[in-house]
Amino acid sequence: MLNRRNTRFANVNKTVPVWWLEMPQKMVDERLHILLGREDGGLIWLKCPPGTLKRHNFRYRSDKDVVGLHIDISDLRDRRSGYDFSPHIELELPTR
Repeated sequence: MLNRRNTRFANVNKTVPVWWLEMPQKMVDERLHILLGREDGGLIWLKCPPGTLKRHNFRYRSDKDVVGLHIDISDLRDRRSGYDFSPHIELELPTR
């Protein structure tokens, strides 16, 4: 079930072609749902199993205790770590 404790949403950044998200460090340890709004109005739902993201070198901000993701819109890879999110696609909803 998607809820505010396990789900994050992002639209495409207006200046750089990425989805930019920050989430509390503790969310990375749990099952995580990421909803990505596409530029054409569609939606991508990523479903990441517990602990999947913990093993990778994502941006970490100790001042806020958050993990930052910059997911490239062209290939669903995090720009810092190179982590590929495409295997976690649960569903893609097209534009209406």
